[in-house]
Amino acid sequence: LPDMGLGLVQATPDVMIRPPHNRHQGIFSNEVLLDMLFYGLWMSALCLASFVLVMYGWGSGDLGVGCNNDYNSSCETVFRARATTFTCLTWFALFLAWEMIDLRRSLFRMKPGSTKYLTQWMHDLWDNRFLFWSVMAGFVTIFPILYVPTLSDTVFDHVGITWEWGIVFVEALLFFLGVELWKWGKRVYIRHHFKDDYAHNPEADLEAGAFSRYTTMVMDTLEEKKAASNKDN
Repeated sequence: LPDMGLGLVQATPDVMIRPPHNRHQGIFSNEVLLDMLFYGLWMSALCLASFVLVMYGWGSGDLGVGCNNDYNSSCETVFRARATTFTCLTWFALFLAWEMIDLRRSLFRMKPGSTKYLTQWMHDLWDNRFLFWSVMAGFVTIFPILYVPTLSDTVFDHVGITWEWGIVFVEALLFFLGVELWKWGKRVYIRHHFKDDYAHNPEADLEAGAFSRYTTMVMDTLEEKKAASNKDN
């Protein structure tokens, strides 16, 4: 559902004056491939860290006996570690859907011209209600999976967590920090790589700045047509 919600994201205002996509490049551009690699590695590292912390940091490190078949008293620690990792992975996937609304702009500053400095991101998330409620549904479904007996320990081979929620919240913050830093790095690279087109207008859309020579040509053409229309009238 979050993937479908991303398909309903509103187009950027300048979408009609951008240069056409290179048909030889395909859907997966170099930027998208690098995004997939970074986000995948970052999520994997955080999930592995959550398991290790519960299992070996605060746990006994005992993996139990027969814990892949059914639950017994020796599986308590490993089942809680699995639940923590599962929760982190689920939350990361949901948060990533929101972060992918824009591949480059910060989730918390997708509209630089807005005067709602602290709350604009809330309005941006609410604008796409299908995506918003899809993410909320993902949050809700995690609780029965964790805490309903039989469903948790028999079907998913984990048990409900308590203090481990602290790890989940900290890792959620680290996830946002990593993604936002990655996007910031991309913006810095684009500003440097296309400094002749972009540096003089840092609040402009990144892609529009990178391809300003093309958008300028289009805007000049539109102005000429408008002037000619006014002259005829």
